[in-house]
Formats: sequence, structure tokens, C-alpha cells
Amino acid sequence: MGLIELLRHTPTWVWILLVYLIFRGIKALQTREVAVQKLFYIPVLFLVWGFYGVFRETTWVAYTLFSMIIGLLIGGIIGAMLSHATGKPISSENHGTIIRPGSALPLIFMLLAFAAKYTLSVSVALHPELIASLSFNLIHGAISGVTAGIFWGSMLVYFIPWYRQRKRLSL
Repeated sequence: MGLIELLRHTPTWVWILLVYLIFRGIKALQTREVAVQKLFYIPVLFLVWGFYGVFRETTWVAYTLFSMIIGLLIGGIIGAMLSHATGKPISSENHGTIIRPGSALPLIFMLLAFAAKYTLSVSVALHPELIASLSFNLIHGAISGVTAGIFWGSMLVYFIPWYRQRKRLSL
């Protein structure tokens, strides 16, 4: 299968997702006020995409899920460390929002995570026998977990201080 044919057979939703990720990544370049619930969009998206891949593109589901959980933990630590390095969130005067510092890291990681997940799906499409390979299943789970975990770890760096401050103010 050639590159053009591969791109043509990619589902439309994948291209829509890529455009959305680029849009969100470009917005993340600037310091901005963000509704707290929006912090969850990308982490949930990659978690759902990870589970989708586990149940659709692997056969050793229990092992793949275990690998994904380990990947989530590792990715969460990486995401938290990277978010701490980019700057702290600033409290907003508007209820339910935070001011998130601008950074190129979200765009970079969204594109890298997309590329990793796309590569896994293409690998299965080109080599269906990989679905039965335990080593591929473990790698699939780990990559799915790390990609989702990075976004969860990053999001929690912003969400937890906001939540703690909100709890203190309500006491």
C-alpha cells in the first residue's frame, strides 16, 4: 500500500481530530484564561482513543490494558514534570477558570501523540498479524498509556491547585 493510498484510506474522523489537535495546540502557545472543564478535553480524548485501540487493534486485551496502565503512570509523571517546567497556572478572578501559561509543549506533544497513535493503527492495517503478537500488544498498550498519561499529568498540575484553592475558599 502506497502513501497516497494509505492517506486516502484513513478515516475522515482521524483528519478532523488532527485539525482539532493543531487548533488546540496553537491556542496553547499563548497565555490564556481557560475554563477548568476544558482542561479535561485532550486527556479524555487520548484516553478514549487509547481504549479504542486496545479493544479494536489487539487480542491480548488484559495484558495490553496492564501495559496501558503502566504507561499512564509513566506518562502522568512525565506530563507533570514537563508542566511544572513550563510555569505555574495563575489564579483567575473568574469563577471556574484558570490562566494557563503559553507553551509550545502541548502542540508538540499533541502532534507526537497523534503520530504515535496513527502509526500504531497503520501498522495494524498494513500487518494484521500484529494483532495476535503479544509484544506488539504490550507496545501498543504502553504507547497508548504514555500518550494519554502525559496529558493527564499535565492537566492535573493545573487542576489540583485550582481545586484546592476552590475548596479553601468555600470553607
